[in-house]
Amino acid sequence: MSGQAYTGNGYPDFNGWLQNTWGAGEEGGWWGGVPNATNLVFGTNPPYYLDDFLSVYPKFFGMPTMIANCVTVAGSNQVQVPSLNGLNFGQFLQSPGTFPKGTLITSFGSGYVVLNNNALVSTSGVVLAVYEQPPVPVSVIQMYLNLAWASLVQLRWQEQWPVVMSLFIAHYCTVFAQTDATEVMETLQAAMHGEEPVGAVPGTIYTLSAAPPGGMLQSLTKNGLFLTPGGVDYTLNGATITLSVPTVDGDSLWATWPIQIQAFTSGQPSGAQIAAQGLAGGIQTAKSVGDVSVSYQTLASLEEWGAFQLTKYGQLLATLAKVNGAGPMVIY
Repeated sequence: MSGQAYTGNGYPDFNGWLQNTWGAGEEGGWWGGVPNATNLVFGTNPPYYLDDFLSVYPKFFGMPTMIANCVTVAGSNQVQVPSLNGLNFGQFLQSPGTFPKGTLITSFGSGYVVLNNNALVSTSGVVLAVYEQPPVPVSVIQMYLNLAWASLVQLRWQEQWPVVMSLFIAHYCTVFAQTDATEVMETLQAAMHGEEPVGAVPGTIYTLSAAPPGGMLQSLTKNGLFLTPGGVDYTLNGATITLSVPTVDGDSLWATWPIQIQAFTSGQPSGAQIAAQGLAGGIQTAKSVGDVSVSYQTLASLEEWGAFQLTKYGQLLATLAKVNGAGPMVIY
């Protein structure tokens, strides 16, 4: 009972010990007609903003558009912008030191936007980072943020509160993103090209199908052994390879070099890709090779957590919740 107050009769303060250990939960006590109980926590929460969630899971917001040369006036919520192209109601923006957290576009004027927060300083040439096309709409993220704030009491979670707030919001955003279509775009990707140079055997002159970018090969091998460039074992001029030592019957050459290819891939993660990253797969319980069959089972200890089992974020949240709620409830 170290550190606990003692009552007037010399006995330790059992009520104080319970309150410090598992939470007070006092709603009037016996004097108010309702018994005291432990492990019931009441209290208010500190602010939690879109900026806080962005710092943990930026993928839900996508890449911002940087708008330079904006003008602000301290205490005013109007910002002069060089162009209104791409800007829309409800978009989330950041400009640290110029605007508070949780700043959104609420309306427009001729050459300016109106925000829900006033500027902190007067400045010209400020840069705004505007999240114009997030994979999950900002209004949806804010809706789930409000739900998390109303559902999770900081007094119970203590230092874990920012963690569970982000997990709660990420869980619901992932479930929301399941209904989103996959977005693909054509991009350039690095790849390695390999081929057998064409030439007569025996001989020293061999030709490639194209000149490697930069005038260099990644590698040239003869019978599986690497050859040294620069005139030691060979030289390369455009698409022509000249060997220092002629090949003989049975020799095999193989050349490789890096290239860029066009491929259909995602740019910023789409809603479907975000959902795929966060969906829970469960524990593999069975596997067969014929006709390929795999069975998964969710964590049995989380069966009562319903939809929170559907995502990794929800599973983590539920696991932390079980730990935080592990203390017994005592009604006295």
